Amino acid sequence: MRVTTARLLSDLRRTLHSAAPAADAEDVALAALWLVQAEQLGLGQFGITMLVRELDRLGADEGAPPLNVADDAPIGSIDATAVPGVVALASAVRRVSAGVTAHGLALVGIRGAGALGVLGLAARTLASRGTVALVAAQSPAAVAPWGARAAAIGTNPLAIAVPRAEGTPLVVDYATSSLTLAAVHEARRTGAQLPERSALDAAGEPTTDPAAVAAVLPTGLVGSLTGLVVELLAGVAVGGRVTDPDARMTRGAVIVAFEPARAGGTDTEAAAAALDRDWRAAGGHLPARFDVLGDGKDDLPDTLDIDDDAAAWLSDRVAGSPPA
Repeated sequence: MRVTTARLLSDLRRTLHSAAPAADAEDVALAALWLVQAEQLGLGQFGITMLVRELDRLGADEGAPPLNVADDAPIGSIDATAVPGVVALASAVRRVSAGVTAHGLALVGIRGAGALGVLGLAARTLASRGTVALVAAQSPAAVAPWGARAAAIGTNPLAIAVPRAEGTPLVVDYATSSLTLAAVHEARRTGAQLPERSALDAAGEPTTDPAAVAAVLPTGLVGSLTGLVVELLAGVAVGGRVTDPDARMTRGAVIVAFEPARAGGTDTEAAAAALDRDWRAAGGHLPARFDVLGDGKDDLPDTLDIDDDAAAWLSDRVAGSPPA
């Protein structure tokens, strides 16, 4: 369905405000922007469709603000148990940004979260403000270690963004698994088969049936070890990893940003642009998905195509929610 972006942004703000009325308005606005940008990038499974699942997960728990530390502390934690994950991530970005301004470096851990959305958008937001940013997220066990036959860690995506001269921030954003859980959900919804050698069933045997998936495979040994690193940082270190088998499974994340000049980066933007040129000149593929995006709502296209079911859900949700 073709919709006006202004209306989509407004409806998402209203929906998020209804789900988290105590959240900061700036966080709600940024979270809504990221959801629209996910749709713009053709990543609807991390846009409105994700929000549907997220609000279903919250159910009666929605409404509480994310519990956190002072806005400009150099290090802190957010309890995202009762808010949409994307709002908690926006809150973390705001606090990290304030911490960098005050101290040159900041870290915020998130625990108890649901779906967080596209991590690269959060890292890119920070990089557009002149900082170097790293965002990593841990999730419930769905990925088998390299050579194993059962799940032990999550898909554990990782994103880094750096300011770049004469262009948008350079963003690298990837999952450490061969598939995202969103891709598995989408395949189940559409009846599509999964790629060969990407998943295992409950018996530890290879499967292409999304309904039979018990574990996703990593992207090789390096992907498996990178996933373990993310699990340690965004799960173990910040309290994101749930160890009680009877507790509800949630996600953890860690957001780190710093001012490059204070770390010795004399001309970080020019150096990033030079690396861009060297990488391409060598024949390398440089991720460019995020390069089409602007910095804010004024840079969005006038209209977007979104999934019909997602559009209908959002319309029904807005009809039953109070004005933001």
